[in-house]
Amino acid sequence: MTRLRWRKVARDLWNARTRTAMMILAIAVSLTAVGAVLGARTIVLREIDRNYLGTNPASATLHLSGKPDAAAVADVLDQPDIADATVRGSVKARVRVDGRWEQFMLWVVAPDDPMRISSFTVEQGDWPTPAAEMLLERSSLSYFGVANGGSLEVQTPNGKPQRVTVTGSVHDPSLAPSEQETVGYGYLTEAALQRLGENVALDELKLVVGPDAAHPTRSAEEIEQAAGRAGAVLAERGLRVTAIEVPPPYRHPHQSQMESVTTLLLVFAGLSVVLSAILVATMLGGLLAQQIRQIGMMKAVGARTRQILQLYLLMALLIAAAATALSIVPSLLTGRYLAGVIAELLNIDLVSVAVPAWVFTVQLLAGLGVPLLVALVPLVRGSRVTVRQAIDDHGTGTGDGSVRGTRFTAWLGSQRGIDRSLVMASRNTMRRKGRFALNLTLLAVGGGLFITGLNTAGAWTALVNEGQANRHYDLEVKLNEPVSAATLDGLLRPLPGVADVEAVASWKTAMTGTDGLDVSHTYPDGGHGSFSITAAPPDSPMLTLPVIEGRWLRPDDTDAVVLNQLVPIYQDIEVGDEVSLTVADRPSTWRVVGLVSNFGTHGTAYVTPDGMERAVPVPGQASLIRVTTEGHDDDARRAALTQIERTLATEGVNVASAVPVDQLETALDGHVAVLIAILLALAAAMGVVGLLGLGSSMSTSVIERTREFAVLSAVGATPGAVRRIVVSEGVLVAAMSVAIAVVVALPLTRVLGDFVGDQAFHLPLPFNLSGPAVLLWLTLVLVGAAAATMAAAWRAGRLTVREALSAV
Repeated sequence: MTRLRWRKVARDLWNARTRTAMMILAIAVSLTAVGAVLGARTIVLREIDRNYLGTNPASATLHLSGKPDAAAVADVLDQPDIADATVRGSVKARVRVDGRWEQFMLWVVAPDDPMRISSFTVEQGDWPTPAAEMLLERSSLSYFGVANGGSLEVQTPNGKPQRVTVTGSVHDPSLAPSEQETVGYGYLTEAALQRLGENVALDELKLVVGPDAAHPTRSAEEIEQAAGRAGAVLAERGLRVTAIEVPPPYRHPHQSQMESVTTLLLVFAGLSVVLSAILVATMLGGLLAQQIRQIGMMKAVGARTRQILQLYLLMALLIAAAATALSIVPSLLTGRYLAGVIAELLNIDLVSVAVPAWVFTVQLLAGLGVPLLVALVPLVRGSRVTVRQAIDDHGTGTGDGSVRGTRFTAWLGSQRGIDRSLVMASRNTMRRKGRFALNLTLLAVGGGLFITGLNTAGAWTALVNEGQANRHYDLEVKLNEPVSAATLDGLLRPLPGVADVEAVASWKTAMTGTDGLDVSHTYPDGGHGSFSITAAPPDSPMLTLPVIEGRWLRPDDTDAVVLNQLVPIYQDIEVGDEVSLTVADRPSTWRVVGLVSNFGTHGTAYVTPDGMERAVPVPGQASLIRVTTEGHDDDARRAALTQIERTLATEGVNVASAVPVDQLETALDGHVAVLIAILLALAAAMGVVGLLGLGSSMSTSVIERTREFAVLSAVGATPGAVRRIVVSEGVLVAAMSVAIAVVVALPLTRVLGDFVGDQAFHLPLPFNLSGPAVLLWLTLVLVGAAAATMAAAWRAGRLTVREALSAV
């Protein structure tokens, strides 16, 4: 390319420096979003493997009736595909914090444990600890508000409350943060647990299944078969296997959610790049429209279409290259920050925040390729202009010097009392129909995503509220051991502040395998993937669950079961199927009559009390108590809970957990808060892109209509009137885009709600169109449009007749 052409490109970019800066900024913002999300996803995927697999998680955990000795472990290790094994223990306890009891999971490890399986890293303090001491998972320190050297009052299922000193902290990346799960985690020795009142501490056998410990299998079927063989060996030694847990092999509890969410964010970030490329195409199209006579003159002196196209492609390439270069550092820093936020949610450490080179390659290709491809259409069209077309151009968009109105503008012009600047603005918006459509698209899609983000946040809140509304009680108390339901009712119903009591049976369960092997998919924390069977009186006033398919229980059902939405994900179950559930080593067959939505809990099978009687070893007992209090505020609930705790403790009833139902909301909101925040940030970025496009288009329009504005000034229009016309055009386009944004948000809200709900609890979010979200976007886009067009309006108001006559 000759030096003369380079000079023209440089001069054009400088003369249109405001629009050039807008184009560079728009692409840079979008590329920053893509690079940040892609970089964060890459970092987290790498580090979650490094952290979680670095603990050497167990392939399977066998819960036993007693402690296996060294000979029993050796026999298990002699079985094929058992690469390693170790004996551990876990106890669901409670800890008193600020006068209230919180859930507390205790992990028991022998002092001489080689820590080859399910290991943790001691960050503060020493391991093993003395009998009166323990370590906390680091997230539990802040959750409980305790420091090293402090103490906690702990109560185990068979012991009395005792104080234990906290002497340090560990990091266990296999666990979600305490604040997110509302559960604390402690680590102690067998002697420490026995001091708290538990006789059997090490009654779990953790296995690594595979050819060797360094190469564990990732086949759930192989793991289950190996665990079954290990259970048979232990049974020969007199140890009964009470449960086998095989979580999804070598997958962090929240890994699938993280992958899906970051993929969704990446899609929206990619969409923002496309929109910014459309913005570039719009601006370059406007530049060509402004220079159409220049193109005609170049062709008149011998320039070819290909040469002119190369000229403007070079301009687009320089803009894209500058934007790409500008986005690299911000995307790197933002990606690392975002990775840190996600890592905190997953309770993992970022050992390295290095971003692979291929991420920058993708960012480079997107930054250079997408804008060029999108801009190719208007550039080809503009470069094909003939000399005659250039001479006939009047800059009006119609080719004949006229501005054709629509029926709406005609009607608007016929109305009395309407500001004439508004009438002119409505006509002028249609001068360049292609440009008008692109501006609408930019603003509408950005607004649609913004409204969708707020809709999704509102839908999540609605789902949480719906889940709470389905629970017509205030307190939920779980016992460590079943107690007579009649006894519990007699103890609690007379208490002050208690309005109603419902004590029902609830047991851990598992699907009975075809080979007699009962396996659950529960993670070691006992929460993720857990499965229970619970009695549900059909006419109970305490619980009403929305039916997804089939029906709810009837009083005469004795072999019918209703499953909540979490159960079928591990096995293909439909209404009408028969399922075999094992409760306390007793298999029983049930007919599935319905599927229900049960937000905020684990996998549950609901049966009638009569049906439960035939499935459990001891009828008439309960381990789950639902309580309705006379007052439904926090103080009334806490007061009643104190009375219940005191009464049950006096009668020797061991409580596993006792929580107000509103505590559920706190735990659930933390799972999607970051997603919504990031989504809104992307929406805001897309809104900025749209407003930049609008501002640039108005600037181009003012340049194209230099003579018109100068004539208006010559016939008496004041600078303020001219400015009102320009600003009104921008505001009118923005206002029309809001209506389209609402239409765009409707399907996006449905799709995103289904996605987020399915990833969180396998339930679609309720459809929610937020009126405040629409009003907020309307306000933001109108104010933004006025601000974005102000520079162009100011220039239009200062145009003179002399400038009009000298315009090309």
